[in-house]
Amino acid sequence: MLSIFFSLAHAVTLEEAWSSADRSGVDTQLVQEQFNAASTLTGAAWSLVSPKLVLRGNYTLNDEELVFDTSALVPDNFAALLGETDPVVLQKKSFFDANASVVQPLFSGQALPLLRAAHGEVAAAREDLRGHRGALRLGVARAYWGVLLAREGVQIAAEALTSAQKHRKLAEAAADVGLAPPTARLQAQIAESRAERELAGAEEGRVTAEQAFARLTSLPSGEAVQLPAARPLRWESVEGAIEEASGSRPAVRAASTRVTSANAQALARTMAWLPDLTGRFTYVWTENVSAFNERNEFWMLVVEGEWVLWDGGYRLAEQAKAAAQKRMAGLAETRARDEAEAELRTLWQQHAKAEKALGTVEREHELARENLRLADVAWEAGSLTFIELEDARLGEKAARLGVMQERMNAHLAALGLEVAAGVF
Repeated sequence: MLSIFFSLAHAVTLEEAWSSADRSGVDTQLVQEQFNAASTLTGAAWSLVSPKLVLRGNYTLNDEELVFDTSALVPDNFAALLGETDPVVLQKKSFFDANASVVQPLFSGQALPLLRAAHGEVAAAREDLRGHRGALRLGVARAYWGVLLAREGVQIAAEALTSAQKHRKLAEAAADVGLAPPTARLQAQIAESRAERELAGAEEGRVTAEQAFARLTSLPSGEAVQLPAARPLRWESVEGAIEEASGSRPAVRAASTRVTSANAQALARTMAWLPDLTGRFTYVWTENVSAFNERNEFWMLVVEGEWVLWDGGYRLAEQAKAAAQKRMAGLAETRARDEAEAELRTLWQQHAKAEKALGTVEREHELARENLRLADVAWEAGSLTFIELEDARLGEKAARLGVMQERMNAHLAALGLEVAAGVF
């Protein structure tokens, strides 16, 4: 008894399972890394308007040194008067030079729209991340309930086997003294064999459910879990959920953001027809000092403009592509809103059905328990056949498992509504 209490006291709650999945679940980390990759888009877009620092170095080895010998131009009768003159080096045989340039775009028609589009894409990726996390948490909840349901199935199957063994012993005893027909012994043995087979199947289902839960949450597969409390809805009608989803659902928000991004990209393709203007400051250092260049270093400031008037139709094709993407983004937003409404209405009806079914199956379970109690008494008194007793036992087991299933359905439908509306 103490060990059971200790296990229950340390059972994992659904909230703790979500936290573990967020912290160390492989699926969550994969989705986060996908967003990290998408968020680099803004850094690439900023390069269109940011300055660039470029360093270059060159080592040159020429075929020969170029010199200019002025003494060859002096007539022989004047050579003695002028004396000897050293040749003038025009180009060294080998030398090293380096330069550093700062390049700053001064005007680019498509730079700012593309930067805005990049921020929009990152914002959409962030909404996709929210949507993936909501779906993952809903998946964790399903796995959590799967463990609860599988373990309940194992417990029911174990109790059914114990009951079948007890009834087989009673049937054998009754058959031995002639109080029951010989077929009662066979029927009891068949029921016991069936119960053993069902228990083995329930154990297999439990292992499968526990492994799925462990994969999502990185928790030990045998971890004890608690039955979650009922989850009341935050809306009085499905219309309230649809209204909230229009501003909170990640898929709708992402689609709306992508419309803005597509508009910016279309504008960028149009602005690409304008000229580009770039400024450049360059500092140069060289070993190639000559008579014409006696300084090792110098600098230059350049303003460069480029206007491509015709590029063979590339910009026209890009404009047509951007226009199509703009229309596609608008259609995707419409589809996202329609899908949100359809999903919420379906989930709302599923929740209503699950709530009604839960109340019904709880009453069925009470009736099935009472029916099984009366059947046990009647069978022991000899006024009930073994088949009728088995039917009563199977009915109680099905009703008990049905209670757990409908609790799961109601809870998951409520969670699904929150995820679909974007508030979970």
